[in-house]
This record gives sequence, structure tokens and C-alpha cells, in this order.
Amino acid sequence: MRLGFHLSIAGSYHRALTAALSLGCQALQIFVQNPRSWRWREPRAEELAAFRQARRQAGLWPLVVHLTYLPNLAAPDPGLYRRSRERLILELRLARELGADFLVCHPGHGPPEVATFRRVADCLAAAVREVPPPPLLLLENTAGQGREIGSRPAELKLLQELSGVPLGLCLDTAHALGAGYDLGGAAGVDRLLAEVACGPGLATLRIVHLNDSPAPAGSRRDRHQHLGRGLIGLEGFRYLLGHPALAAEAVIMETPRRHPVDEWLNLLTARTLVPGAALLPPVPEQGGATERDRRLPGQGPGTDRGR
Repeated sequence: MRLGFHLSIAGSYHRALTAALSLGCQALQIFVQNPRSWRWREPRAEELAAFRQARRQAGLWPLVVHLTYLPNLAAPDPGLYRRSRERLILELRLARELGADFLVCHPGHGPPEVATFRRVADCLAAAVREVPPPPLLLLENTAGQGREIGSRPAELKLLQELSGVPLGLCLDTAHALGAGYDLGGAAGVDRLLAEVACGPGLATLRIVHLNDSPAPAGSRRDRHQHLGRGLIGLEGFRYLLGHPALAAEAVIMETPRRHPVDEWLNLLTARTLVPGAALLPPVPEQGGATERDRRLPGQGPGTDRGR
């Protein structure tokens, strides 16, 4: 598994690449627009081309885009739902133009009823039909805060089935803890991975968001903390990341950044937790990134993960 951070694009997309290289990242996650605004900035073609070239030269793979905060794919309000669906399609299209491998989104929040899941599934289906992979759309598990859906692997499997389009999974460790999976011990990790295996399937798990949390297991609170300074702890992470059933392609940290040194400390910690991560070379410019971009769930490495 390759290591990276979610890094800022404030000022330009290239800023995130520069920061990733200075940290020694192997992978990268970004927003493609201001995450707290509906306003849309259309990037210039030369800006996109320069980013794609610089990213290939840097050997950063995979490139993950995270959907911005305002869309709610489960919104019962027709106006917000329509706007959210349109925004997902716009961001998925821009992610493709940037050469992204994956786009991660939360399922959304709404009443806990079948109609809510159908709304999300219809939204996902419309987006993927409009912009087929790559990038592959990944559903991220939630903490279950408020009326969030998607806190259980079984709910994510239902969305996969209802949508009828290729979807993958992004596993957030802080969210899983909030949802009731005590990842600080082997029993909680085994339970979560077993539910993923019986739900969306281990072969669909492509990205791990590696975050500790100060919120107790089952609190339904979405809180991120530095690795080893929360209630998951280093031993819990070590067990999860060394688990034979886990074969995600990258680990992305979304840990707090109160001081520039925070990212260095989290990256150095992660290198002690992910087997072989410190030894992974960059992806060569002529390497297999193009083929990896086109891989769907169940294709390529990791298809025999039913262990």
C-alpha cells in the first residue's frame, strides 16, 4: 500500500503536487474545487495538462479526488438533490480531466428509509453513466452522525446493488470507530473486515483513509486525530494494515494540521505501520499507471482477496 495525504489546492492544483513531493508521498488526495462553496471555477485546459504531466513525472499514484462538502446525494429536497447530482457529475468529469484514479464520496444523509437509498443509488448511477471510470467512484463509510447513511458495509452493498454501476469502497478508520467498530483491538478489525467481505466485497476496497479519533467506539461522531494519539492507537492500526484480508492500493491520511511538522510525524508513523511502504518506488512516467486507471473492481491485483 502506498502512502499519501489529502493536501490543499489553494492557489493552484500544482500546489498539492509540490507539497506531496516535499513530504515524500507516494499517493495524493485533493478536492478539485473549494470544498465549502457551490461556486464553480472552470480550470483552463493548459492548467489541467500541466498538472497531468507534473503528476506523471512525480510518480504519484493513485490520485484520489474527494467530493466537496456541500452535495448531499440523499437529500429529500428536490432542489438540493438535483444540485448535488449535477455537482457530482461536474466533479467526476473534472477528476477525469486531471487524470484521477478514484473519486471518493459520502453517501449522504436523509431519512433512514428505502427511498433514501434509492435516491443515492440513482444519483450514483446517473454520474457513472455520464462519466464512466476512470476515475472509479468510491463510497466512503460514515460514522452515522446525524442522519448519515452508509455507516455499515451492508448499507454500502445495498447502494452498489441498487445503482447497478461499478463502484468501489473507501474505508475511513475514524468513521468506522464512530460507527461502533472498535479498531483498537483485533476483534473489532476482524469484525469490520468480515462485514466488508460479506457486503461490498474486499476486492472493492481500494483506498483506506487512515485517521485516529478521540471519539469512543459507537459515539457516531466524526472526529480525526493524529495516528497513535486517539482511541484506535498504533497497535490497532498495525493489526488492520497488516491484516491478510486487506489489500487496498493506498493509505491516505486526513489528520489535523495545526503545525507544518504534523504531516511529517504522521507520515513517519504510517511508514512503521504499513508493511513495505517505505520501500515502494515512484510509478515511472511510462509505467503501469494508465492500465491501473482503467481497472474496475474485480480486475487486476487483489481479485483473489476472499480470504
